[in-house]
Amino acid sequence: MKKMLFVLSLVTVLFIVNGCKEDSTTTTETPKDPIVGTWVCEGNNVPLGLRVAPFRVKKIVATFNENKSYTVVQTDSADVNTTFTGTYTNTESTFKDTVSASLTKDAKIINIVAKQATPAVVTATGIYAINATNMSYEVIQTEPALTGVTPPTAEKGFGSTGIGGVAYPIYIQKYVKQ
Repeated sequence: MKKMLFVLSLVTVLFIVNGCKEDSTTTTETPKDPIVGTWVCEGNNVPLGLRVAPFRVKKIVATFNENKSYTVVQTDSADVNTTFTGTYTNTESTFKDTVSASLTKDAKIINIVAKQATPAVVTATGIYAINATNMSYEVIQTEPALTGVTPPTAEKGFGSTGIGGVAYPIYIQKYVKQ
């Protein structure tokens, strides 16, 4: 009986000791995609190509979600809001922002494809770069295709949206993270 009580006590102690040990497995959080969050582009940060007719945009609020969906609210000069929704994919490139006056200079350029669902089905293709709370973002509609228009590429950098074979730097949006 003493032996049985001793074995039972030993098992109980071992059970308690093993139950109190810290878990030695470590979990590493997947880093959050830096584009996730709400970004604002307004005033002179709205590119010339969007500030003039026919768009007359004065403010853009873009929200990118972890599930790869987005919502963009664009406000024009008449204070009319248009909401765009859809999904996006993004992939890193090996290129960096080389625009000397850019707040994202030397940041890695990311390729982005935005598949807009509302108010119309459109695909926009382009690039962005993020440095802390600043984002440079340049996309152009690619589906349905616009005659003579080519999207910016990471290799050619910001300002490489082409119209009729000429690169126009008038579509670079500058955002500040909120």
